[in-house]
Amino acid sequence: MVTVEQQQDRNGVQILACTETFQSRGRLAEQLQTTLDVEQLLALYGREVREQLQVDSLTFAGEGMVFAVFGYPEQQPQHTAALFADGEYLGQLVYSKAKGFSAADLRRLNNFHQQIVFPLRNAMRFARVRQQAMHDHMTGVGNRLLMEEAISRASATAKRNQLNYMVMLIDLDGFKAVNDTAGHIKGDRILQRFAEVAKAQLRGYDAIFRYGGDEFVLLLQDADEESAQHIFSRIRQGIQQDELLQTHNIGCSAGAVVLNQQANESALLARADTALYEAKLSGKDRLCIAA
Repeated sequence: MVTVEQQQDRNGVQILACTETFQSRGRLAEQLQTTLDVEQLLALYGREVREQLQVDSLTFAGEGMVFAVFGYPEQQPQHTAALFADGEYLGQLVYSKAKGFSAADLRRLNNFHQQIVFPLRNAMRFARVRQQAMHDHMTGVGNRLLMEEAISRASATAKRNQLNYMVMLIDLDGFKAVNDTAGHIKGDRILQRFAEVAKAQLRGYDAIFRYGGDEFVLLLQDADEESAQHIFSRIRQGIQQDELLQTHNIGCSAGAVVLNQQANESALLARADTALYEAKLSGKDRLCIAA
């Protein structure tokens, strides 16, 4: 049995659903039970709402995630619903509709909310667990599994939207000496600090991953050789201004390659590794671009 209570406030409607077992009914509820992917679930939900109520836009904002499900919110009548499942706040759905929302519309939305609350909670919990599993436990940046997924997604995006990506493989200069002389605990701190410094130099839509050992991979969106050089220079400057990294004479060398839509992740990184080797041979502390 599902108990749903609506509380009206100035921000919209809060949907409070409490249950021990949730029994799904209806076509939409059945569809929402088929996926644990938050984005896909919201797309299924948004398609139904759009078809049934002619809503112009829908956005979901939850903990650490914002999805523009469809449309572009503009200055038109809006309706906001805050979703809770067994007292757990999930986020809010923000709707807009040029003609405004009638009382009948709001009743139908309430029915839709009852159907999405628990599938959404399950999907968000799964997303959090998956997020933890796809990040390096020591440095907090993405791990190789997340890197492979991001490169695959970037390849598809590059083809679809005509965007240029660069993949950069970075290796720390002087790191082996730290492990040999100061020990692995200090070495771990060096890796953590480098990840923080490098991440601070990236743009909001770039990504950093730990490839293994003291190697990191950057995935740079809307980037060419010039912008890759610029980002690498900023990382070098960040290292030079960091007291811990300078105390242990840490630098970095890198090799970069343009993301080829046809190349797989292994081929891309093999080319980047060749360019990195060239940077090491030519004196370190520099970036080489794969031909």
